[in-house]
Amino acid sequence: MGKRVLIVGGDAAGMSAASQVRRANPGLEVLVLERGEHVSYGACGIPYYVSGEIPAAEDLVALTPEDLARRGIEVRLGHEVTEVKPGARQVTARTADGRQPSLRYDWLVLATGAEPVRPAWPGVDLSGVVCLRGLGEGIALRRWVDEASGSRAAVIGTGLLGLEMAEALARRGIHTTLVGRAGQLLSAFDPEAVAPLAAALQAVGVELALGREVTGFTGASGRVKAVTTTVDEISAELVLLALGVRPGTGLAREAGIGLGRTGAIAVSERMKTDAAGVYAAGDCTEVTHVVTGERVFSPLALTANRTGRIAGDNLAAESLGRVSGQRFRGTAGSTVAQVAGFTVASTGLTPDQARTAGFEVAVFSREGRSRAAYYPGGTPLHTRIAVDRRTRRLLGAQMVGQEGVAGRIDVFAAALFGRMTVDDVYHLDLAYSPPFGPVYDPVIEICGRAGLEL
Repeated sequence: MGKRVLIVGGDAAGMSAASQVRRANPGLEVLVLERGEHVSYGACGIPYYVSGEIPAAEDLVALTPEDLARRGIEVRLGHEVTEVKPGARQVTARTADGRQPSLRYDWLVLATGAEPVRPAWPGVDLSGVVCLRGLGEGIALRRWVDEASGSRAAVIGTGLLGLEMAEALARRGIHTTLVGRAGQLLSAFDPEAVAPLAAALQAVGVELALGREVTGFTGASGRVKAVTTTVDEISAELVLLALGVRPGTGLAREAGIGLGRTGAIAVSERMKTDAAGVYAAGDCTEVTHVVTGERVFSPLALTANRTGRIAGDNLAAESLGRVSGQRFRGTAGSTVAQVAGFTVASTGLTPDQARTAGFEVAVFSREGRSRAAYYPGGTPLHTRIAVDRRTRRLLGAQMVGQEGVAGRIDVFAAALFGRMTVDDVYHLDLAYSPPFGPVYDPVIEICGRAGLEL
């Protein structure tokens, strides 16, 4: 009997691990167990599928189980792993028809992802109170939207997912209210930077209900009818909870596999856990932050794909009696999203996070232009950076604008990985042409200003 690699979870991290194992050691049997009905799909595209910009759910699927089988990777859908026994190198699964097969493994990869936060509010179990856990939930939500034009929905949570989903629903003709506890959208950003974004969301039909604490839900015949808050009651036939995620670590915890300071699975830079033959990758793990050097929970798409590939490469190398050169070198937590015609992006630490981490923080904000002042079509571009006063090192950056944001936030992200000071960034030789930015690009300009004022 050949050596078997068993992977729990068939999305970004799990499929990246499976593919890399197959490439690095074709002699291993690779078996993926997925509790849902879809694998290898673009979860970040679900808001655009709900909005109709992406016509079909199949457009989000990179590889089907049949595609993977042709590559030598077996996928079993509808298999929810309920127990892991590291000592026996065995897992137990539960299938839709009630079977509970036990499966052996020589190496195991836990890619169990993250779980949406679902507070225990009164009425939270009413039909119509939903989370976006994966493509299956996205398909169900799209079906509801297709049939419910003119209905009312509430989105709870003013982070990036909440903003994306509120816009998607409103653009489909759903009367949508965005509910948030804070008094502004994206509370970690400058209020003046996100004020135009709030106005743009209202312009596409999103009603903002900010500064409200949700206390529960009311319903009739088992179906949600309204969101109750400390201020008012908001009618809604559908409520989408977009309150963040926590690492999916139930299997690891019950198996005695070590968790880290964040509550996610503790792994080495090669994605090994403290259990023999067990690796973990993706949103269920904690990784190192490049600015602080501390372990963090960073549930991001690139991190999931990259850690999955690294886990697969190291596992395959171990099976061949070798040591892989692949290791995870850290995250800056870089994010970018498109909302109501604006791009919102951040990388590194917010000012509050930097202070908590022990840095002596200086904050600089500037409003520049996306193009040269004389070139038509330019729009305002708001930038904020956090800097360590003692070392002048860049600690984090945020940007909001209608164009030219994504490439610039990537410059800041690269600077964080290079541990660059604002003076180093100021002296970068960035490309210039009037349609793309001023001679002194907003990245250079704000770092130059910081250098003068520190």
